[in-house]
Amino acid sequence: MARMSIERRLLITTVCLFLVIGSVLVVMVRAYATRAADEAFDRVLTASVLAIADTVGIEEGAVAVDIPYSAFAILGTSRLNRVFYRVTGPDGALVSGAPTLGLDIPAPQDASLQIHDADYRGDPVRIASVQRYRVDTVTGTGGWIGVMVAETREARQELAAQLTFNGMLPAVAIALLSGGLILVSVRSAFSPLRLIESDLRARRPSDLSRIDREVPTEVSALVAALNEFMERLGSVLDGVKRVTADAAHQLRTPLAAIQAQAEVGLEEAQDPSARRRFSRIHHNARDASLLANLLLSDATTMHRLETQEREVVDLRDAIHAALRMLRAESAYARLIQSLDLVVEEEPVPVVAEPVVLKEMVRNLVENAFIHAPGPTDVDLSVKDGKAILRVMDRGPGIPDAAKGKIFQRFARVDARHPGTGLGLAIAKDVAVAFGGSISVADREGGGLIVQVVLPVTRGEGD
Repeated sequence: MARMSIERRLLITTVCLFLVIGSVLVVMVRAYATRAADEAFDRVLTASVLAIADTVGIEEGAVAVDIPYSAFAILGTSRLNRVFYRVTGPDGALVSGAPTLGLDIPAPQDASLQIHDADYRGDPVRIASVQRYRVDTVTGTGGWIGVMVAETREARQELAAQLTFNGMLPAVAIALLSGGLILVSVRSAFSPLRLIESDLRARRPSDLSRIDREVPTEVSALVAALNEFMERLGSVLDGVKRVTADAAHQLRTPLAAIQAQAEVGLEEAQDPSARRRFSRIHHNARDASLLANLLLSDATTMHRLETQEREVVDLRDAIHAALRMLRAESAYARLIQSLDLVVEEEPVPVVAEPVVLKEMVRNLVENAFIHAPGPTDVDLSVKDGKAILRVMDRGPGIPDAAKGKIFQRFARVDARHPGTGLGLAIAKDVAVAFGGSISVADREGGGLIVQVVLPVTRGEGD
């Protein structure tokens, strides 16, 4: 399951909080809008029922009502509403209007105005009712005359929806603006961590220097802990490198002596069994000597990569220097004679550390000599601003399944064959440190091609 970032958690929490607040706000604004719409339309409704109530009377025992035009003209301002009315006499008999309107509403006991919500013919309506006491001028008898006026709620709902929309529009705009500001603030708050991440990713694998970037107080404790950890790790690695380099250096002389003694023993021994033992001693001493040399080369390479400044180096000079080193070793005297070297006529400048670059070339050629004792070709060319160094042999090659592992330290394709599994690993570290890459491919006709690509510089200032 993918882990969720703190930034995303904060944003999701903020969105959820906005949704909760927005939902509560919608409910409150809707309730306020409905109440405001009811108050506005109730004023018109009460004015209409009072206008009708003022015209009712009793004449010669009969209820008379003269409904004024203005009573319904006021309610008719909205085309959405439908209006109903009902007038009843003192005995409750219908005088005029809708006979079933407001039958479920209790009749008022006095002259006070009452407003109710009800249903009429399946539609929700708002009803205003009032009673007026009238006396017959002829007979002198009197009674309460009831007046009801109702209207449907379409116009009220439309006004409530409009008020809700107008009320929520600024709130939504403020929420969007606040959300944008919160998003910018969260990203800005985490930007120091991104800068630290990019700084660490851009470093060379061996760079354990302190993080000197200015960071906020909240992040300073993390940076201080990282710096302290890298200092401790650097001290441990330095100690390991020193021990490795010292051990390798101290082992080279006795291993060379053992190898020489084994060679003498091979020449002098007559017994086949003794010759096999001397041969095995010689083989193991040679492998141990090679491992010691590579360990010393690895320690030297890593140390110089960390401490020495880069400079513009002619890659051709590094190749020639590496071949001179191999030519001085008796084990490769015959193989170096069969090496075919093809380089550019013009200088091939690259930004590198001279000694480390020479060690990389030496390891590549030595790796070819060890695994493919036969004709070896070294080719240097320039293409598209890249220096391409290829070391090609006619050895057994490497299976496709093992090509992805050969750049790992101490990785060997076949333990029965000589080698340490360090040469290509060191070469890869150097190539990557100088901004380049390394790869292997099968050679046509058999063998292996190891290719190093380095960027070519145009001058000292590049």
